[in-house]
Amino acid sequence: MSGARKILAVNTAGPAVEVALSCGGYFRDENGRNASVSLMPAIDKLLTDAGMALSELDAIACVIGPGSFTGIRIGVSAARAMCYALGKPAVAVNYLQSLAYNERADGFDKILCVCDGSNGTAYIAEFDSERKPLRETVCVTMGEAEKLARGYGGAVCACERTVKICENVIPPAPDCHALLRAAEAMFANACDFKDLIPLYVRESQAEKDLKESGANARIQSSDSRR
Repeated sequence: MSGARKILAVNTAGPAVEVALSCGGYFRDENGRNASVSLMPAIDKLLTDAGMALSELDAIACVIGPGSFTGIRIGVSAARAMCYALGKPAVAVNYLQSLAYNERADGFDKILCVCDGSNGTAYIAEFDSERKPLRETVCVTMGEAEKLARGYGGAVCACERTVKICENVIPPAPDCHALLRAAEAMFANACDFKDLIPLYVRESQAEKDLKESGANARIQSSDSRR
């Protein structure tokens, strides 16, 4: 792999924590441990096994979302910190787009990607054969995602929690190869660490609760003045 780009790719947005090195080696947390526990030890082990230092990397790629709000914050914060400390560029990867880079989707004219959005919702996005967006990332009900997937005329790639939405769904690549393919393809769009920004798509439950509590407080205040 002499001359090949050395990219560290991390994904903490999905059901499993994924870390991979383009020059060899990957980690996939099948036990669902919290990203705050498994991410940095996994990075350290991969680099040690590869006989590499962080300073030797050409870039650090990070899945910015959509997905777990807490997971996204952990992954993006870690990637930003490493890029800042090392003076390395960052590569932002859309989680759904990384699913589309599964080799089993090669050859299809279009690819629908679905991942769990929690609370009965799903995130969906559509890509062409070159993995360029055809449909922007949106949040829909799981029922809407299932209906779209069943009648879809292309490949359907999904995360672990949504692989059963219909027959012939392509599950995530267990060796993190799709994540690396996405990171390498997006290297040309590498950015400064400050521009590595989370992609949330929808409000978190905490934000909804905060707005609701604020609305209730305004109603109560209005009632008290009557």
